[in-house]
Amino acid sequence: MSKLMRKFLLAVVAPLLVMGSLSFILTAVLVNRFAEDERYSQLAREANIIQEAIDGNQPLPRDIQGFITIDGQTQRLGGRGPQPVNLPALEKLQQQDVIDVQNQRLLTYQLKEGDTVITTIRNAPLASSALNGVYLAIGVALLVTLLLATGLAYYMGRQFTRPIVNLRSVAQQIGAGKKSVPLPERPNDEVGELIAAVDEMQEQLLQKETLQKSFIAGITHDLRTPLAIIRNETEALAAGVIPLDELPDVTDSIIEETDRLGLLIDETLVYSKLAGGMMPLERIETRLDDLVFDTVGRLEATFEKEGVALVAEAVPVTRRVDRHMFERVLVNFLMNAHAAAPPDSRVIIRLTETELTVEDAGRGVPESDRATIWDLYVKQDGSSGHGLGLAISRLILDSHELVYGVRTSPQGGACFFIRL
Repeated sequence: MSKLMRKFLLAVVAPLLVMGSLSFILTAVLVNRFAEDERYSQLAREANIIQEAIDGNQPLPRDIQGFITIDGQTQRLGGRGPQPVNLPALEKLQQQDVIDVQNQRLLTYQLKEGDTVITTIRNAPLASSALNGVYLAIGVALLVTLLLATGLAYYMGRQFTRPIVNLRSVAQQIGAGKKSVPLPERPNDEVGELIAAVDEMQEQLLQKETLQKSFIAGITHDLRTPLAIIRNETEALAAGVIPLDELPDVTDSIIEETDRLGLLIDETLVYSKLAGGMMPLERIETRLDDLVFDTVGRLEATFEKEGVALVAEAVPVTRRVDRHMFERVLVNFLMNAHAAAPPDSRVIIRLTETELTVEDAGRGVPESDRATIWDLYVKQDGSSGHGLGLAISRLILDSHELVYGVRTSPQGGACFFIRL
């Protein structure tokens, strides 16, 4: 039996046991109270019978247990007839009272008529064997009910815990690296939703693995290409086969490919440090409008080369951000817009009190991709990047606890936004 099953049974059976025990005790008390009332009524009738026998000068009944006191003399009734006894405690009894004699609980009833006091006695109900059958029946009913409830709880518990236990096995197989593990049947409840979540997680893991392989293949190619160019041109330089008038072009090419390798390595290291929490943010009060205009001023010439106008619209806004990291996000958004924007179009960066947006007139981002483009290794169609830029931006914006996303811009392209 699984631990979850034991907890489920304990959660069901324990309250039933407590309620059953309390019900048994309460029933026993109520039955005993009712029996006591009936017993006192019987004692009163027996006392009246004795009184009528005395008034009619008839023999006293021998089947009634009790005492009769006349002129201070007490006699015991029942058994072999009246017997003299000395019981001063009888004088202290109330009309209906309880006494203990030889560890027995007795009920008493006194009927006073002048100098005559008639005291009838009988065993208390709880001490009576007549109620043992009632208590036994209640106890048996309680036990049978508890057994039936336990059996039903066990059956229901197995139906409830089986998919969870099976799901644990599925999780262990997924953790061991097994792919496409069959999932248990989904009930129409929260457990079914949990199984659906695990199924979605499994699909995402497969997608991540596919993307990771694609990224490794892509980054390997991107590393190999500049390395091959650098090696070939360096070997040509070493062999002296390059004319002197071509040396500046060759050296510029080597520097360009080296910068490309450096950028790729830098982005990979930045992502690794941000994801591992090894790059703490230095938040300071920053004029975001100044940051926007400075960034646009540095990139404006790059946009103009492609015939794309870079337009900035900003109002004064101050926020506590890491200036260097926030600028990195802006540059990434703007360069993505630059890559997507068609010639003779505009890329607009707009800053208001509540939002910063970068919009272009390109093809936009399909709604189905708007949640995944922020993941590592994911690249938009036609992108020349490595799938690191937006992943780094996501980590930076998450660390600033800002809401961000992408929607359709008024120009029909993509509009990346950051809510401030």
